[in-house]
Amino acid sequence: MKNIRNIKKRIIAFLLIFCVFALDFSALLSQAAGFSGGLNGITGGFPDVQDENISTAAEALRLMGVLDGYEDGLFHPENTLTRAQFCKMVVNFIGADDELERYAAFTIFPDVKPSHWAAGYINLAARGKKIIAGYADGYFHPEYSVTLGHAVTILLRLLGYQDKDIGGIWPDGFIAQARSIKLLENIDRNISGDDNLTRGQTAIIFKNLLKANNSAGSALFNLSEETTLTSLDGGAKKMVTSDKTYDMDQSRDGTFFINNRGRVVLRDNNALTFLPVENANITTPSSGAVMISSGGANSSAALSALTGNRTGYNIYKNGLPIGLSDLKSGDVAIYSSISNAVLVCDTRLTAYYENCYPSPSAPSTIELLNGTVFNVLPTAVDSIARFRPGKVATFLLSADGQIAGAISDDGSGNAIALLDSGGAARLICGTTEIPLKASSSNAINQPVNIMSDEKNNIYFNPLRNNINGDLDLNNKTLGSRKLAANIRFFDGDGALSLDQIEKSVISSSEIQGVHINWAGDIDFIIFGGNAGSVIRYGRAVVTVQGADNHWNDNDNPDYAGTYVRMLTIVYGDGKSVGPAVNPIRDVKDGEYLAVQLNRAGDRYTSIKTMRKLENISFDSWVGKTAVTYGNRTYTVSESAPCYNRDTNRWVTLETARAYAGRADLYIADGAVRIVEIGEQ
Repeated sequence: MKNIRNIKKRIIAFLLIFCVFALDFSALLSQAAGFSGGLNGITGGFPDVQDENISTAAEALRLMGVLDGYEDGLFHPENTLTRAQFCKMVVNFIGADDELERYAAFTIFPDVKPSHWAAGYINLAARGKKIIAGYADGYFHPEYSVTLGHAVTILLRLLGYQDKDIGGIWPDGFIAQARSIKLLENIDRNISGDDNLTRGQTAIIFKNLLKANNSAGSALFNLSEETTLTSLDGGAKKMVTSDKTYDMDQSRDGTFFINNRGRVVLRDNNALTFLPVENANITTPSSGAVMISSGGANSSAALSALTGNRTGYNIYKNGLPIGLSDLKSGDVAIYSSISNAVLVCDTRLTAYYENCYPSPSAPSTIELLNGTVFNVLPTAVDSIARFRPGKVATFLLSADGQIAGAISDDGSGNAIALLDSGGAARLICGTTEIPLKASSSNAINQPVNIMSDEKNNIYFNPLRNNINGDLDLNNKTLGSRKLAANIRFFDGDGALSLDQIEKSVISSSEIQGVHINWAGDIDFIIFGGNAGSVIRYGRAVVTVQGADNHWNDNDNPDYAGTYVRMLTIVYGDGKSVGPAVNPIRDVKDGEYLAVQLNRAGDRYTSIKTMRKLENISFDSWVGKTAVTYGNRTYTVSESAPCYNRDTNRWVTLETARAYAGRADLYIADGAVRIVEIGEQ
């Protein structure tokens, strides 16, 4: 028993190391890959931003914690904002988020109940700051897009301007006033008050707001003297300039403005963000990607050009830290200026070239795999132009899923896709997963090799195990092969975390498939049907088998006859284990449990209740990967299912967040395993 406990401890330690790395690298990507398709000026904050004004504004607001990129690492400047999202931006901008709790528990507008994710922000803006109102019907309509007229009205009220003091007809009078104080500087004059604001336009307006004066002529924020930004240390919350070291209001890292002139934006002597001087000659990295032509130390010059000769950067390949010696010919590298990291991807997709836009000689997008649209990096245009739709080629992809080049089909395709329970596929590029229009009814809930050789003819080839030897989780080996630090496990029900695997040693015969990465290590393992029992986390469904069901006053079944309580654990839409005989008589229907099922599938070898954290706000989450509660941080399992008790349905985490502002969280083995929402 002692030996088993020690093995379990070592397995858990291995899992924790992997989770920490996964969280760190996930955060790195969520700050956005720091290259852009732009050719001139200030680019580099987000891959999809080419406009200089939007790029600097987006980065200034990111450092301030007002507006972030999406989970795919992009900014999506053309997306519009809802009224609820705009309220959140305003509250974060003025640093009033500490007032949210007292405004989140009541209803001002009938369509913004306390369960709405933005209730605190909307109520605070409406009643606390009195800068926004509802519609004539008495509703707020939080899902409506925010228009230019609405936005400038809110921001002018924030600056202390009274509606009665602004002449003209709404919204024209407000727009004219906003232009007179340069709030709409660098915003197209042809935009009307009824036009929906994009994220890019909103970022520019909020950047202008950083420099604005209020109605009394006083500055909204204090600005330092012009200085040079030398470093940002998010961990220590320090912003260092050539003149002074400032305490930062937010724990944010970034290298985008490093070594450039500008002013520090201050609140109560704390640094909020950095504003470069207008028309600054900001040093930026290369726009686009570099395809490594010769590996090892010979790649140093290529990376210097990619990073703009910056130093101290880290290199990650498919999510793992590497050195120059690990770079291979054909690898694709992009640069993240925000995290000062080179992100390398070795994904090569052999596929039928279906279509392109606008032309084969100068494509900005191409279509592969049943009409999935891929962006073509500017640096890849000449390479792609050698091919025409109707042909098969091998496409080299960057870590954020863009086409970085193409070569003739030479048999080097290595693309991996993940199939979910419905057969929908997601292509893996480094640590990014790209939804595909292609799907398969075979090999679901696992990774597969993917390629196509003609239109609508796509191959999803299951991974096979051609390695001799057992899987040893204690030594992190499979036969003579090492397990990669970012190893992922799968079985017939989908992804498994390491702590769900019951045994520390599993026979090679129980392993259905493996994948070997660029370093010769194993990064995917698929278990067969006899891999042994695993832990499942889910909702108890208790049934009774037998006739004439009898119950006593304590709501327990009468076992005097032939009546047997059966327990099924449901852990998602259409996902369950059991039913099996329940060895614990007091399990209640609807209870959340962690269970282990034996190989025969007729009895649970272990049943444990899960710890419940009640009524936890989604705003307290650290992104979607962790929750801090009671001075402890719990990781959120990648596969954590969500149950809506109002509708009795399993939903996605994104749907759960949109439905409710709070949730009950069920904890097991140091992680959030189940999320439950609803008002019942």
